[in-house]
Amino acid sequence: MAAAPQMILKCGKTGRLFFTAEEAQEHAEAFGAAYANFDEVALDTKVWVCVETGRPAYTEAEVARLKARDPDSKTFEEKTVAYLMEMQKQKEAIAERKERFFSSVSEKHLNNLTIVKNYGRTRAAKALYFTKDKGTVEAAEAWLSEHENDPDIDKLPEELLTAVAGDVTMGDASADVQMGDAGEPEPDNRQLGDPNPPEIKEKVNQELVKQVMEMGFSELRAEKALYQTDNASLEHAVNWLGDHADDADIDLPLMKPRPPPPEKPKMSKEEAEAKALELQKKLRQKRAEEEKLSEKEKERMRIESTKMMVEANEKLKEEERARAIQQMQREKEEHERHRAELKEQLRRDYIERFGKEPPPEEEEKERAVKEKSSKDQVAHYLGKLKKNYKDTDREGLKTCLTTLRIYVKNLQDNPQDPKFKKLNLQGKAFQSRIAPYDGAIDFLDVMGFERKDDCLEQRKSIPDGWLCGNAIKFIDLILGQI
Repeated sequence: MAAAPQMILKCGKTGRLFFTAEEAQEHAEAFGAAYANFDEVALDTKVWVCVETGRPAYTEAEVARLKARDPDSKTFEEKTVAYLMEMQKQKEAIAERKERFFSSVSEKHLNNLTIVKNYGRTRAAKALYFTKDKGTVEAAEAWLSEHENDPDIDKLPEELLTAVAGDVTMGDASADVQMGDAGEPEPDNRQLGDPNPPEIKEKVNQELVKQVMEMGFSELRAEKALYQTDNASLEHAVNWLGDHADDADIDLPLMKPRPPPPEKPKMSKEEAEAKALELQKKLRQKRAEEEKLSEKEKERMRIESTKMMVEANEKLKEEERARAIQQMQREKEEHERHRAELKEQLRRDYIERFGKEPPPEEEEKERAVKEKSSKDQVAHYLGKLKKNYKDTDREGLKTCLTTLRIYVKNLQDNPQDPKFKKLNLQGKAFQSRIAPYDGAIDFLDVMGFERKDDCLEQRKSIPDGWLCGNAIKFIDLILGQI
């Protein structure tokens, strides 16, 4: 039986063509009843395509409008609906080949480079492809640094797409099409107390290992977290440790990485085409689902944008940005002044307590801490509290951390309430729970509290909610460990 001809619908309001009934229905739902009238058109129906821009027009009147509105739209060629369908198929084929290329590299490493490192997707995938013999993010970043000025760094040449089509091992996506025996798994002889294998240690950033250990984690856990997160950042490692704190094997070393499999021979052209077709089918299904959601979202956003008063909103936003910049500048200047006063106060407190000037190394360490980001300072002072009092005053440390959490939580939940922006230095609770613990007042300073007479007062008009959230996360993590 012959296949039924494909139905092509044309919107009576806009003239736009739809090659499936689902696309037409989504269009009608997005724009309303006025855009729900469709006519069926034949493959030989005339259309006009702009030579300069490739934009189609469905009537001669629309051709005239495009020429008047767009200086680049000068020449139009008469085509048919069948021609537009063929062009659409070619675009889809090109998109599939590009997706096949992206699937030929490690998805984990690609996400690391694009999401964490902020590289473009095309250049990141190219870097991973050309350094796949090394298989590391560091090698890919070195390649990107070497080729960052290449004029075609963000383009995928035809020869590269062709080479991927015949590649036997298509990165992570090829796991289900590789041939041959994967080998028997190695026996698990790991024991508590054993270190991580040297192959693991050499792949983790030792500077980040030290920073994680300063927060109270063991060397083995620090190495595991950084290895599993590709040395992305301190935050990613801490988050991983929090997510896996209850794993049964959290204190067992990682297994020794298996050596890469021997390079397999290239497949024949027929075999490569068969494998490529199988992968294309999977990519096509995935891309179709993503495009359906993407197109629907784009239509919704476009409709909303036409209803907004763009000029008025932009002007309002510009005024708000200017006020925000001025406020940030004032707060920055006030913070710098307060830092200088706090430093002098710390020096006087040290002299009063010990009867001598602070040693130079203490000042140097304090200076180094103050130069870090607010988030890193929070982690430092909380880690200092844990290190100093975990073994000597565990219950007092818990009370101190719990009280600090209450202060920060009140700020986060009630940023405008003035009663949560002042802490009485002479209060019994403050004197017994906070003052005796070295590092607690430094932590409060980072959170925005400054000394004024007999109290600590929040110097920011609106507390930093993001910093408050991270501080609570760190406190909860330490409380869970002690």
